[in-house]
Amino acid sequence: MRVNYKRELEEAARNMILVRKPNTLIRMILRTIVRKVKVEHAGILLYEKNRDSFIVTVTRGQIGTKMPAGFIRLDPHSPIIRFFRQKEYLALFETGALILGRLNYLLQRRELFQCDPEIEKLLLAIKFQMKSFDAVVSVPCYYQDDLLGVLMLGEKISKKSFNDEEIQFFIALANDVAMALRNAFLFEDLQFEIENNKSMFFETTLALAAAIDAKDHYTRGHTNRVTEYSLAIAQWLSVEGGGKFDPKFFDDLHIAGLLHDVGKIGVPEAILNKNGPLTDEERTKINAHSTIGASILEPIKNLGEVIQGVKYHHERFDGKGYPEGLSGENIPYMARIIAVADSFDAMTSDRPYRKAFTREYAASELIRCRGSQFHPDIVDGAMALFEQRMI
Repeated sequence: MRVNYKRELEEAARNMILVRKPNTLIRMILRTIVRKVKVEHAGILLYEKNRDSFIVTVTRGQIGTKMPAGFIRLDPHSPIIRFFRQKEYLALFETGALILGRLNYLLQRRELFQCDPEIEKLLLAIKFQMKSFDAVVSVPCYYQDDLLGVLMLGEKISKKSFNDEEIQFFIALANDVAMALRNAFLFEDLQFEIENNKSMFFETTLALAAAIDAKDHYTRGHTNRVTEYSLAIAQWLSVEGGGKFDPKFFDDLHIAGLLHDVGKIGVPEAILNKNGPLTDEERTKINAHSTIGASILEPIKNLGEVIQGVKYHHERFDGKGYPEGLSGENIPYMARIIAVADSFDAMTSDRPYRKAFTREYAASELIRCRGSQFHPDIVDGAMALFEQRMI
């Protein structure tokens, strides 16, 4: 039966979002490859910073064909790692991956190496190294420009060659793996910092917020601005609006502001950055980011109020919001604040489908929707700050 690789990729990406342990994530990906593409074995060389090496951490496949986990290590000077860190070399392969068959073909064309004989030596060394892994395909896992790992695949059980669709599936999957690994490491750090060091925890939260902004190219800085606006509104409400917020509320609001869109990690970039109207299906996927974000943060201790702010910041005062259609006082206070701050910044930021509105227009929209979309007291605080040029 033919494999629907687009559907498999979407399902794998969706499942990866909720996995916060790197080794669990790797096992899940390798299991998908072995079962769906039916390869003899698959493994990932994962970079370990403290050892400055790429190490086989998890493998999957038939008994007797798997690479032994923990016993294979490549330093940064090894041929495969050197090759992938010099990304321009990949142009020789036209695919973004090392394929043993293509490697043999290139080595037969000696005229390619007349200008740079060192490339021929490097490719010969890579061929030897891939054979030592019993691998016929090697795929890099990049996060931005950093090589986080290398996916190593053995032959198909059928002994047939990999086709272009399968190679592209591996490359797309490796990109998703890199992003998911990066986020899994950040979440591990996040949990550790919550329990051990508050100041460093905020630094880790900022790094995670930056990862969110990196997915949505048209809202760079959005998370920081929403956080600043939210804290300013809460401060005004505390001083002028009769609100009584303890220091923990402000700490939680700070974190919730930075992570309010963390669920966008689970939304395809093609949808986030689409230059045109969204379909109903695409809109549904974007709207799911608030519940995905809550699911991601749920296992982290002591973030109960933060999760409420993340999950419900798209609810409306009149009950027409999502994900649960909460209304009025049933909407958590933190979510009410973030809703106003988020909407103001969204209106005053460029989007793929329109230019930014003026601050004056955004303020008029908040007033127009006061008591329908937004809680009146939150809008009052935002307007007081707007008049003072503080937002």
